[in-house]
Amino acid sequence: MSANQPETIGQRLRRLRLERGFSQRELSAPGVSYAYISRIEAGTRQPSVKALRKLAPKLGVSTEYLETGSQIAASEQRELQLADIELQLRLGDDGPVGDEALHTLLHEAAETADFQSANRARIALGLIAAQNGRSDEAVQRLEEALDSDSPPHPASRPDVYAALGQAYSTLGRPDRAVELFGRCLDEISEDDENSVSQIRFRTYLSQALAEAGDLSRAQSVVQEAFAQADGFADPYTHVRLYWSLARLSVLQGRPAV
Repeated sequence: MSANQPETIGQRLRRLRLERGFSQRELSAPGVSYAYISRIEAGTRQPSVKALRKLAPKLGVSTEYLETGSQIAASEQRELQLADIELQLRLGDDGPVGDEALHTLLHEAAETADFQSANRARIALGLIAAQNGRSDEAVQRLEEALDSDSPPHPASRPDVYAALGQAYSTLGRPDRAVELFGRCLDEISEDDENSVSQIRFRTYLSQALAEAGDLSRAQSVVQEAFAQADGFADPYTHVRLYWSLARLSVLQGRPAV
């Protein structure tokens, strides 16, 4: 077998059998004859799942490994790949994040009813589209993710909602962004634990209202955020609020402020 060629099920079965010191007859089991094993190893027969489940324990490996050569399940492999991509996106890594790999992961997850992984793949595709200025695609992917049975909560994934809101504004629909951020604020409970999230989404809402031309309400919302942030030691939260207030003042024709 070439080093560049993946090992087939038959080749893997033969290798494992010889490593364990079994003859084909010794490895056989009820319903899995030695002749059947011989045909699998020769590549003339594709083993059934039932056969793999009988052979794997005798060889001391998992059924998944015997079938695929991977020690972890396909669903776990998808989770690891998605986690790597999500980390790359959050860190703003300059390395390429392949749309093709995500499309493959989305297809595989949908085919196996792995709805959570499918949704994570949609979100990643949406964020990549948003980063690359493909606002229509970003809206489509992120709306699909948020309309699913398991959408991410605004407090846990504010980046998803921020990207969708920005895509709406870029497409000339700041009203949709206003509606989105208003819903997010409704979903985030008003307690000390979620105060930073509340302030964050008030900032987003103020910016969307300014984009929509409702400067009076935008001013009111950002002032509410300032009042809520009073006493917070998080400098980044204050920076975001001052930036929002400065931008709003320029739109109001008060650049000196």
